[in-house]
Amino acid sequence: MTKRMVHFFEAPGEENTNEVIKAVVDRAKEGDVEAVIVASISGKTCVKVAAQLKKSGLKIKVVCVSGSPSWEKYPEYEFPLIKEEVRKKVDVLGIQVIDWVEEPFKPITFRNWWERKTIEVLRPESDLFWMTLICVGGHGFRTAVEVVFMAVEAKLINEGEEVISIAGTDAGADTAIVMKASRFEDAVGVDLEKRMKIYEMLAMPKETTWIGCG
Repeated sequence: MTKRMVHFFEAPGEENTNEVIKAVVDRAKEGDVEAVIVASISGKTCVKVAAQLKKSGLKIKVVCVSGSPSWEKYPEYEFPLIKEEVRKKVDVLGIQVIDWVEEPFKPITFRNWWERKTIEVLRPESDLFWMTLICVGGHGFRTAVEVVFMAVEAKLINEGEEVISIAGTDAGADTAIVMKASRFEDAVGVDLEKRMKIYEMLAMPKETTWIGCG
C-alpha cells in the first residue's frame, strides 16, 4: 500500500496554490491517473498546473473548467473569462477548456438504501448534496467534485476514469482530490458501479469560508 501525506492547510485561499500543485505533480508521477482537471475561471491556475506537469516530464491530459455560459447574466464576470494573453498560454500547453457546459445544479436521482426505494430529488432540495460536500471539505472540495461532473458532461473525460481534480475557495487552489469520474445523475443513483467515488484527498483546508451563504 502506498502511503501519501495529505496536505492540510490552516485556512483556505490562494496562498496554498503552490503546495497544492506540488502535491498534484507528485501524485501524477505515479502514472495511474488519466487526467488532471482544474477549476480555473481565468485559466491562470490551470496554466501553472500544466506548466509544472510539463516541467516534470509528465504527458497527461489537462482540462480547465473555466465557467458556464449562464454566468453572462452576472455583472462580476467579464466574458470571455479567459483573456487573450492567458488563452495563448493555454493553447501552447495543450489545455482543453470547458466553458460551454452548465454547472450540475439540478435534480438528482437518489437510491435510498434505508427505505429501499429510488427518489428523484428536485431543486432546491438537491442542493443538500453540494452543501454536504462543503461541510466535509469546504468550497474547494465541492468545486473539485463539481468540475469532474462537468468534464464528463463535456465528454472530455470518460465515466470510470481515475482523475485528479483541483479547485479553490476563491482564487488559486487549496484542494486536490483523486476521484472516479461519473455523471452527476449517477453520483448517488441506482447503479452502484456508476456512482462517484473519491479515492484520495491530496490537499484541503481545515477551515471553511462560507461564501454566498446567508
